[in-house]
Amino acid sequence: MADRIPHSWQLLMVGPGVHRLTPELCDQLVHLFDLSPQTRLIDIETDQGGVSVSRDWPNDRIERVAAIEAEIEASPGIIRMTMFQVT
Repeated sequence: MADRIPHSWQLLMVGPGVHRLTPELCDQLVHLFDLSPQTRLIDIETDQGGVSVSRDWPNDRIERVAAIEAEIEASPGIIRMTMFQVT
C-alpha cells in the first residue's frame, strides 16, 4: 500500500512467528482492521509458530473516550447516549 493513513492505534504482534510478517503483510493486516472494525484479534499460523495480531491503543484512550462521552451527554437537549460494542 503506497499511501499510509495515520491511525490512533498501531499493530500489536505477539508470537514466535512474528518475524515472518513482512512490512507488506503488516500493511495488509492494517487494511483488514480498517475494513473490518469489529475484528479484535487475528491469529496467524506460520512455519515458525503462531502470531496474534491486534490493535494497540494509546494508554489515555479510555480517559479520552470518557471525556468525549461526558461532553456529549452534557450538551443541551441530550437526554441519554448509548454506545454499542461489537462482541
